[in-house]
Amino acid sequence: MTSSPRGGTRRRRPVLVPIAALISVSGLGATAGLGGLAEAKEPPPPTAAQGAVVDQGRYRTQFIKAIETTTEQSFGPPKRSVDLVLKVRNTGEETSPVGLLPEPGKPPSPLTSFAGSLLKISPEIKTEYGPKAFVLSYGIESGQLHPGITATVVVRYEIEPDTVVPASLTVEVGKFVFEALGSGERTRYWQLVPGPGSAAGKFVPEVAARVSLPVRKEDA
Repeated sequence: MTSSPRGGTRRRRPVLVPIAALISVSGLGATAGLGGLAEAKEPPPPTAAQGAVVDQGRYRTQFIKAIETTTEQSFGPPKRSVDLVLKVRNTGEETSPVGLLPEPGKPPSPLTSFAGSLLKISPEIKTEYGPKAFVLSYGIESGQLHPGITATVVVRYEIEPDTVVPASLTVEVGKFVFEALGSGERTRYWQLVPGPGSAAGKFVPEVAARVSLPVRKEDA
C-alpha cells in the first residue's frame, strides 16, 4: 500500500502475467533442472514385413521368405539349413559381387558388396563357418549380380542337427549412394550411407529399414 497525495492510502494493482508466459517459464525451469535443452532423437528406421521391397539405391531388394530345410543324407545325420531368400535387382551400370555378410559386432566398410549391406541379421544363428550369400539360378550358384537383372539371392546358414532355429529373423538393411569419398576426390563410388554416430575414423552405416520375416519349415 502507498500514501495518497490526499493523505489516504492507495492499493497497488496486481501485475497480470499471461498464462502462456507462465507455462513457458516453468518449462524452461524444468529443462534447466534437467541439465539444458533436450536434443531431438533420431527417428527409428521404418519397419517392414515379409514381401517388402526396399530401395537400397544401388539395389532394389524384395524380402521373399526365411525357411528352414532338412535334407536326408546317405551317410550321417540330416543336413539342416536356414535360408533367407531375396529378389535383388542391380540398378547400377556395372556387375557387382554378392560378397560376404559383415562379421557380427563389426561394422562394414563404406565400400562394400550387396551382402555387406545386410548390416545385421538377428537373432544371430551360430554356424561353424558363418553364413554364405550367393545367386541361385536353376540350381546353379554364382557370385555376381548383373546390371538390370533381377536375381534370386540366398543367404544360407548351415546348422547342426541340434541347433535351435528362431521363430523369426530381423534384417537391418543399409542404403547406397553414388558419390565421391572425399571433397577433394572426383571419382565417385557406390558406398553405404553414413548414419548417426559416424565420425572421422569411425563409420557407422545408416539403417534404412528393418525387415522381419517368420522362419517357416519347407521341404528341401
